[in-house]
Amino acid sequence: MSKTLKHEIKADALLEKGLHIIWSKGYNGTSVNDIVKAANVPKGSFYFYFDSKEDFAIKALHKYFEMQTGDALKILHDPSVRSPKKRLLRFYEYRIEVLKEELECKMGCMGCNLSNEMSEHNENIRQAILTLHNRVKNEIINVAEEAQRLGEIDSDIDVVNMVEFIEDAGKGAMTTMKEMKSAQPIDNVMKMTKLLFLR
Repeated sequence: MSKTLKHEIKADALLEKGLHIIWSKGYNGTSVNDIVKAANVPKGSFYFYFDSKEDFAIKALHKYFEMQTGDALKILHDPSVRSPKKRLLRFYEYRIEVLKEELECKMGCMGCNLSNEMSEHNENIRQAILTLHNRVKNEIINVAEEAQRLGEIDSDIDVVNMVEFIEDAGKGAMTTMKEMKSAQPIDNVMKMTKLLFLR
């Protein structure tokens, strides 16, 4: 095994352990000690793989989006489902299902959590989250535009504004979901999405 590959594997293992801590405790609530303790490595190892805690957080965000959006984007682009509107609905339903069943309405989105905490205080983290969110949003917009071309979404609807509204509503609902410890806010976003846009 090459030195570079070994380095990548160890850095990836640190990311996997540490991202769950940052996700649940936040950036300021997580120390480098917390991360190395969870990964069971010496503190000096952290700085061998990452330049700083900020560097770690940005790489953890990339890892998180890769983990959390992979299956959802497969559903969004599923070639066996010819209707883009159906793919959109399944995509949104899948994301809500993950929040409810896997995360038990407690964790929310790591990107949203860190955005709420850090956007005013750290430009590099803010830009990383924005870039990752926009990447996913653009994938959704492409499928929504396909659905509109096929007459599955009303031609009067501005699909870019529609997707941005749904995404923004979803982010807000995740905050309320955590406050209430209830799926009601995210279920309501799905209900209104179906009623207003994807009926």
